[in-house]
Amino acid sequence: MSMNMFKQFLISLFLGITISSCKPKDIKTFVIQDRVDITTISPDSTDFSDLEAIGKAIGDSRVVMLGEQDHGDAPTFLAKSRLVKYLHEKMGFNVLAFESDFFALNRGWDQLEKQKSKIDPFISENIFRSWSSCLECENLLFDYIPKTFESQKPLEISGFDNQVHGTYSAKNLRTFLDDYLKRKKINYTQTKHYKDNFLSFIDSIKFNKNLEKQLDFKKSLAQIDLELSTTDSTNFESMLLRSLKGLTESEISFLKKGDDYLELRDKQMAANLKWLVKYKYPNEKVIVWAHSSHTLKNPELFLIPRVQRIWKNMGGFFTADPQMAKRTYVLGFTSRTGTAGRVINERKYTVPPPEPDSFETWIPQSVPYAFVDFKKFREENPSANKRFLMKGRNHVTDLAPWLSIFDGVFYIRDMYPCALRESGNEPIK
Repeated sequence: MSMNMFKQFLISLFLGITISSCKPKDIKTFVIQDRVDITTISPDSTDFSDLEAIGKAIGDSRVVMLGEQDHGDAPTFLAKSRLVKYLHEKMGFNVLAFESDFFALNRGWDQLEKQKSKIDPFISENIFRSWSSCLECENLLFDYIPKTFESQKPLEISGFDNQVHGTYSAKNLRTFLDDYLKRKKINYTQTKHYKDNFLSFIDSIKFNKNLEKQLDFKKSLAQIDLELSTTDSTNFESMLLRSLKGLTESEISFLKKGDDYLELRDKQMAANLKWLVKYKYPNEKVIVWAHSSHTLKNPELFLIPRVQRIWKNMGGFFTADPQMAKRTYVLGFTSRTGTAGRVINERKYTVPPPEPDSFETWIPQSVPYAFVDFKKFREENPSANKRFLMKGRNHVTDLAPWLSIFDGVFYIRDMYPCALRESGNEPIK
């Protein structure tokens, strides 16, 4: 071989190696090679070294959304409890916001004397029973959170759901709003419509299926809003009234057999969460605890058969704001096999096995827990957004561009449903 031919051979070899090394990595290969195996999901574990990869992925995000496939996924709740402790103790997250009663978990929590004897019943009565009556949430809700108020770093509780379901709301919502509106000298408070259509209805918005009464309540809110137009629109009372408006609009849509009643709820939850982040806790980092169908981004990317309209959700509305999107990390959860079901429902069901060549099959069966950072993959492979199979929205496999839907995924091999807490042993309704 001549010297020139040898040089050309070396150049070709070098170019081949360079091109090969620049070739985008396939997501399956990334999962196999770059996943981080998690040692334990036990909330009692104080060695957080295996969670540091998640912390690095979250980086300087101000909001971390922790999803779940169903509202009864016991190992997911254990994992989330441990993550909450890590985020609080090691990364400075001091607010835990639940998919639960906006009024009760803000006004009620703020007024609460922060002692365990007061915190425990408040949480039981105002956070949805899917969590407060779940044995696997007990360590976080009834042990860890109260103890933080004996330290210099309390973990504040909050909520962003516009559904009015808490005991605190049942006892205080009507009086709170009546006092506020009368202090503001709203003329409407002197009318019969105010008493009949607003005050007498306010405690039953979520449960009253009378369309006419819902419509009258919405008209009352519109009149109140008209008279409050000169007041501060960012205060809690104004946000609460908008939250109730979102609730009644959702109920009206449901009663009219509309197809956007769930979207209306999600839109208002996003607005409530945004208010928490921007105005109530402008200098705090916030953990969001909710179902993955609420937290995931870009829901319009799902291919859902027989659905004619584009589906929108809280995570989509929230991250539509570029400022919020930039500082938010959305962590999804997936599981391989097992059973599922909610503690508020005695019926349980088998988790469908993973589809061939789905995300769950890319992780060896010997691995019980793992984390994959989709955000890192996106940064390293900006042009890659292939659809692949995964159980992320619930326990059913979807073909979707998951890299644009979650920023990362926490994998759990064996799913099982919550056990009922002994102190939460009241009849299931």
